[in-house]
Amino acid sequence: MNQSIGKFRQAGPFTRASGWACLLLLFLVGGVFSANAWASDLPAPITLDFPIPANLATPSWLGHPETPATTFATLNLPILMPDTTASLLVTVYFQEKQGGFMRIVWQGTQGAQLLSDNFYEGIGMANQRSLLISPAMLIGDGILTFQCGDSVLGIQRIKLEWLESKNGLVSPGVQDLLVTPSTGPTQLAQSLNGQANPTGPGAWQGQLVTVPITDEALRIEQGVEFSVQLDNVPGAARMALKEAGLPLGKHLVVWINQQRAGTVTPAVPDLLDSGFLTDANAAASYIGWRDGSFYVPVSLFKAGLNTVQFSAEDDAASTPGNAGAADTGPETPLAIKAIVLQLNYPPAQAETGVVQLQLSAPSIEPVPPAESSSTPTETTTP
Repeated sequence: MNQSIGKFRQAGPFTRASGWACLLLLFLVGGVFSANAWASDLPAPITLDFPIPANLATPSWLGHPETPATTFATLNLPILMPDTTASLLVTVYFQEKQGGFMRIVWQGTQGAQLLSDNFYEGIGMANQRSLLISPAMLIGDGILTFQCGDSVLGIQRIKLEWLESKNGLVSPGVQDLLVTPSTGPTQLAQSLNGQANPTGPGAWQGQLVTVPITDEALRIEQGVEFSVQLDNVPGAARMALKEAGLPLGKHLVVWINQQRAGTVTPAVPDLLDSGFLTDANAAASYIGWRDGSFYVPVSLFKAGLNTVQFSAEDDAASTPGNAGAADTGPETPLAIKAIVLQLNYPPAQAETGVVQLQLSAPSIEPVPPAESSSTPTETTTP
């Protein structure tokens, strides 16, 4: 050990000189990088929390929000285009009204243009959605209008962020424009067009079969049973989904054919994400969709009709000493969408076409509320 230390000390002068040289080089390179990184003249993102104070100071490109007296609750955001080549990413955090709607319109130099006839997803609970407005539409100044089919707008927060086009490295298999905000995941521009975005169709690629289980967002806290028809049991399976409403510190339990298959813990977004809200009791919650995935034990599948259910459970229920503990508190709104099964079949089955799946929209059957959030009520499938 002493010899090693001695050798290290002998190399000290050279190491220090190299270290200073590297530090100087990093400083110079960092200076250039920083200059390039902040060379954009686009303004910084702004987040508006509601209700908006009457004396709120806004940046030069954003006029003061207005709420005119109309039959339907309306919000007008006057916007002055800061750059003719910039796109505007609008993220809205809102409370859906059951059976209601939220319409979004851009009133600019080219007249009124409908961006979304209904921004709701039909879940009747807190939601987060983003909308990308292109430079071609943002010609000149204009007004971004939100109109809700109710006397109360229901918007809790709006984040506005200007984006610029940059060069990037993208797989040739990606056909759509990629949109990357300052915080949050990169998304496809098509998913930010203000319209409903159903799950894509089923597909067969080599040994892998992709089976969509839902084509819309659904509330599931009262118990919903999803079904998929399999002609044969796969060799491996993965499930991916998006959930909204699951409290932080909880996970989803996956039930396949009435048997507990495992759990899904949705990803926790960056703490800088604007979806985090704090209530009067300083309790944190998240509004928005979170991704989750799950490696399915294929032993639970069977040839024929298979059922899939979900329930919520406290993370503490999975810790030692708490096995089987269930959340007995009141049920909170919980929604799920974009549920997809990815199945891997042996080469022989894939090549001969022995395996055939029902790739059309599967049936969805409501089930009675469970006695506890950890065990779904058993149902009989005809």
